[in-house]
Amino acid sequence: MAKNYVVASELALKETDFNETSFKIGSENENISTCFHIRFIESLSACELSLNGKYVSLSPFDVIMLSSPQPMTLSNLAAPAQLRVFSECLHAPTPLNMVVVGDNPMVHDLMNAGEHDPHYIVYRHLNDQIKHRYFDLLAEIERQDLTDVFLSYQREMTAGLLLTELLRNHEQTISISDSDFPGTDIHHASADTQSGLIFNYLVRHSQDATLRGTAAHFGYDKNYFSRLCRKLFDKSFTGQLAFIRIELAKRMLALSNKTIEEIAFELGYKNMSSFFAVFKRALNMTPNEYRASHGYRRTTS
Repeated sequence: MAKNYVVASELALKETDFNETSFKIGSENENISTCFHIRFIESLSACELSLNGKYVSLSPFDVIMLSSPQPMTLSNLAAPAQLRVFSECLHAPTPLNMVVVGDNPMVHDLMNAGEHDPHYIVYRHLNDQIKHRYFDLLAEIERQDLTDVFLSYQREMTAGLLLTELLRNHEQTISISDSDFPGTDIHHASADTQSGLIFNYLVRHSQDATLRGTAAHFGYDKNYFSRLCRKLFDKSFTGQLAFIRIELAKRMLALSNKTIEEIAFELGYKNMSSFFAVFKRALNMTPNEYRASHGYRRTTS
């Protein structure tokens, strides 16, 4: 189901948004055993959203992939947001199983996490036209008579092809800092999900995270976890935590009215001089200079 929205305040995504139309092409004994609910939210404008209480900033053509039929609330935080929402029920096993799941570990992790708690992945910098053409094609198919089993099949296949296109070269397009990855057990998850879960944990505990405490949270020995972080992030645990703190500092400087002292404290810096030194070394400018050039809320108000 495809819908265009201009969100001025709140948008409720409901379970009834999903079209459960099933199809039967091929053998009469074909068994459609599972249905994987998924939503794609395509931003058509720059916007700031609260997704079930979590902040997400989107640029034109950024995409959020949601993996649950559970009700969701999108709250707009700034100017009216132009969004395009697609709700789809992907069936397996079907030929789609080969197209969508294949060797894509992230899809496996989303499916294995179940659908009770919503999880999502944010894709950015989608400069190629293939993804957007798939969105256009889905919207066009939705305008047709979906009681036609062939059109229903084409819609699901198109959604599957869109998903595979999002997964192609996903290392360059997934925003780990904005995504909400599924699950808490990283022992048997894919490398993408492992890095996402560790990243999300460090974002939530940026003020007081330690190597020993983070390793214990995920059930690992400290030394093994240190090696795992270097493998996943190509930097040490301390280096990754420092990177996350700088990314959070950039966001708070640009999007909030918090003082620089408040930001430094929230990120776990013991004193202002330490925060200024780390920030300038990373970005070659001071926090004040960054806020002056990137704090768009201040400059547009």
